[in-house]
Amino acid sequence: MFMRVFLLAAALVLLGAGSLRAQTEAAVLAKAEQLIGQKKYESAYRALEEFDPKNTHVAVVLKKEDIALNYYLLSVNLEVFGLRDLKANEQVAQLRGKPGKYGSYQLPVAQVLAALKRRHPSDYRLDLGLGHYYYTLQQCGCGKQRFSDEELLQKAQQYYTAAHSHDQEDYESRFATGFMLMRKQQLAAAVPELERSVALNAEYPNAHYNLAYAYAALERPAEALPHAKQAAALYALQPYKGEAQSMVEALEKHLQGGPALNLLGTRNADGSQPAGAYAALREQVAAAVARKASNAKELTLKLFQLDPENDGMYADLMDIYQANNQFPAMEVFFREQLPTAPQTPTAQGMLHFYVAVLNMQLGRPAAAYPHFQQADAQLRKVAKSDNPLFDTIRRGLAESKPRR
Repeated sequence: MFMRVFLLAAALVLLGAGSLRAQTEAAVLAKAEQLIGQKKYESAYRALEEFDPKNTHVAVVLKKEDIALNYYLLSVNLEVFGLRDLKANEQVAQLRGKPGKYGSYQLPVAQVLAALKRRHPSDYRLDLGLGHYYYTLQQCGCGKQRFSDEELLQKAQQYYTAAHSHDQEDYESRFATGFMLMRKQQLAAAVPELERSVALNAEYPNAHYNLAYAYAALERPAEALPHAKQAAALYALQPYKGEAQSMVEALEKHLQGGPALNLLGTRNADGSQPAGAYAALREQVAAAVARKASNAKELTLKLFQLDPENDGMYADLMDIYQANNQFPAMEVFFREQLPTAPQTPTAQGMLHFYVAVLNMQLGRPAAAYPHFQQADAQLRKVAKSDNPLFDTIRRGLAESKPRR
């Protein structure tokens, strides 16, 4: 009798522990959602990390992925993420890629999700998460050293298809699927995917914009117009709002017997550029530099002007010019941008930094020294003192300082 009572008590304790753990997981996920709503992205991630540091809870890991992919300010190969809590008036899109103060968190998404999938083969939430990862990797251009764009999109589509066929979806997965179909010019097939994205989240402007584009391209302007209007209403920032408004005006004129439509292009997931614009222009620059084309400098300037404060852009240009042994041309280009680039600490600091680094590569330490000084002065206004960038600057100053 005693043994039966003891075993029953033990069973109740175990059941209670499981329930308590479930409640704790639910509580930490609810807390993370609350913090995300307050733009406290680093705090949200930290709460999840403290609860599940070994990445064993599927729901918690997927929420980590959500925060890391959607709200990072800097990343290294989309495996190390710089996060911080934002002020109410700050936007991720305006801060991404710029030096600043942030916490660094490692999450090798593909490996972690693949390991969980091996343990939980029937959990298709993980397929959805893997689809998000590979789609984001293609969109940010972070995976170019490992995969081509087509390979990344093929992987994303494979995982999304598996997830969707097992009733796992969200507005982002349907939007991404629609985008990938539009990229293949399969506009009719893209429409139901984008319609589903809108049904899942009517407040997502990029889905409305792309849906309007697809309907217009399919010569269904009456169906395109309400989505163009909705996109214009939902976009908060220029030039996205202006482009949506231009689409509205063009559709209205066309419906009234006006000229044929001249559409700008689709939106990618973050809406920051027409779909694939940065990646396409980067490839044009690489091709032009490789063959020493006369328009290489012009194309380089176009890429630079997309966002002179984006560290990823500088890294891309350095990779392109280094691969073609054209450091002198790169140094001249960056130096020539100093007077005309935005007079902000980030843009000026990054330009001075790369001019200094290139001069060191070219064996011109005396020319590098003043640029290291300017880079240090400018970037300290916007970056934490423990940023690894300052280690490079300190070494550069020591090695290039004029000898008396």
